[in-house]
Amino acid sequence: MRIQGANSDLRNVVLAIIDARKADQRLSPAWIASEAMVKLDAADLQKSKPLVYRAAYLQLRQIARQVCRKQFDQDKEEALDPAQQEMFPGLQSRYPTAHSKGEEPSYVLRQAMTSEDVIFNVNRLRRDGKTKLGRANALEAWWKKKEAETKKAKAISSAA
Repeated sequence: MRIQGANSDLRNVVLAIIDARKADQRLSPAWIASEAMVKLDAADLQKSKPLVYRAAYLQLRQIARQVCRKQFDQDKEEALDPAQQEMFPGLQSRYPTAHSKGEEPSYVLRQAMTSEDVIFNVNRLRRDGKTKLGRANALEAWWKKKEAETKKAKAISSAA
């Protein structure tokens, strides 16, 4: 399907920009999308078809968000900084910047983080951990209840 190929092509443009900018202190999906529009030579669209330009820009920004989130904001091995794993296991090379709710984050190199960025991420990670722990506890409680009900039903059917 051609749409799938086009999405892959757009993703490759975004990935190339992120790779070229990997030394930058901050990466913003909005900036990445703007640079992608320049690389795709879309300036004429901005004048002739501004809605088409805006739609393309928003799609590229969404792709950039997804790529940044996957590379820099996940509990995945790829996001971890190998140079820091021995002394500080689990550290990523980039983290989201402190931002207001509804505001799009940029991703900042760990070494360039401000105290506000660190506090924001520590609170975010603890909140995420607490949520995951709550879900794990709920799943475990559900399973124990289900097992007890299954055991009880087997006992009743065996007695009958």
